[in-house]
Amino acid sequence: MKKLVSLLSVALFTAVFSTKTQAQFAGTFSIDQVVGLPDTLNANGQYTFGFLLRNVGNSLYSGTINFDFYVDSMVPGTSQSFGVGQVGGFTPGDTSLIPVTYTFSNNTFNIGDNVVVVWPRAINPNSAADSLTFHVYITNLNSVEESGKTSDLKIFPNPAQDFVSFTSEKNRIEEVRMYDMSGRLVLQSKEHLKIFTGHLTEGVYIAEAYFADGIISRRKIIAGRN
Repeated sequence: MKKLVSLLSVALFTAVFSTKTQAQFAGTFSIDQVVGLPDTLNANGQYTFGFLLRNVGNSLYSGTINFDFYVDSMVPGTSQSFGVGQVGGFTPGDTSLIPVTYTFSNNTFNIGDNVVVVWPRAINPNSAADSLTFHVYITNLNSVEESGKTSDLKIFPNPAQDFVSFTSEKNRIEEVRMYDMSGRLVLQSKEHLKIFTGHLTEGVYIAEAYFADGIISRRKIIAGRN
């Protein structure tokens, strides 16, 4: 994955910035981290989160910051934007948490794991910056519990090594499924609600429970053995 991220970063900056001159772009900003964004998101869901931005240049900046990004599934050379934020009196060495609100459309993000490269850009004057790479897992909207409807799904144990059980006191579970973080179905059962997981490689999985009244509930689970 490190190799993939490295190649993505090189391809992104080559494709996007190849027509720019060094005079236009000065390394001014760096994103230290993404704050408040869950690692599992609902497709087409809107989320408010923040980028911790650092002024790594030598001059004061006040103005608009745009957060452009590239996803591993996008056409090389293209990019989109998470939105804009404002900073004032942003001195060299300072950090600022800038909130953005974005809808994670499944037209841009794949269902499953996505590698995202994001970099900040000052609207006026132009500037380039160090990028930040992170992962986000997008789930299918149809697999999210409906608004106003909840389940009392219990998954035990979690983490699970050899077996995991799915229970509900309020509703009948008709089927359970488990997916790995690439979206591949690894387990499925319509008869047994205690499932053997000992053959799985230890890691994070998405567990789904399908209820008799139509609710589909999702939970993240750690399962398998080393």
